[in-house]
Amino acid sequence: MFLMYSMCQSMPAGLRLYGHPKLLSVARSINGADFVPFNDAIFVKQPGLGGSVAWHQDGVTHWNAPDWDEGIHGFNFQVQIYPTTVGNCLWVIPGSHKLGKVDIKGLVEENAGSEQLPGAVPLVCNAGDVTIVNRQAVHGSFANSSPDLRISLTFGFHRRKSVLGQKAALSLTETNAVYDEKRIFERASVIQVAIDARQQAFPHEPLFDYAPFAGLEDQFRFTPETVSRVIRDYNIKDLSI
Repeated sequence: MFLMYSMCQSMPAGLRLYGHPKLLSVARSINGADFVPFNDAIFVKQPGLGGSVAWHQDGVTHWNAPDWDEGIHGFNFQVQIYPTTVGNCLWVIPGSHKLGKVDIKGLVEENAGSEQLPGAVPLVCNAGDVTIVNRQAVHGSFANSSPDLRISLTFGFHRRKSVLGQKAALSLTETNAVYDEKRIFERASVIQVAIDARQQAFPHEPLFDYAPFAGLEDQFRFTPETVSRVIRDYNIKDLSI
């Protein structure tokens, strides 16, 4: 097992993490008050078993868009459950998110065929640390030949304008779905339920105000009804671009 989905449904702590006021404040500062979710995944790299992830850039939809810029494909948080080391962590080439679509194969050839690309840095972390990586940055990870376990809770956010009206990308269940207002609202409602779940567990924390749901908070409290209506199978409505 190396990848798990639906942390907000399968892990109560995952839902509470999703509603963390400081992380959501970061998402708002980067993508605007009407930011929307991307998806989430739990990456597991077992000692001596965790496979490699080739160098790549995330993002599919907007590489040739006339309004392309360095933030158009959003970003990912990655929360580390265990310390990460140079032997098991994610590696990133800083600044590569500003270059457009990068010829990664060419970079490897220029580096005499070595997969250890120059300029890449390891995201070495303590348990509980959170990294933020632009989805357009060149990144990847080597096979975990170390004795150290890595489990990373990864979830991302987009600008609303980057998502609205786009066709679903990288979906295993959809081919022609369009991200309209209804689809975005339904997927974003997970954020509002997560905010309330967090507040119920940590009532003394600041309460994050998610602008798209202003005035609708009572309809999206963390209850058995909203778990069934909003959280169940929420990941089939992910907003991948």
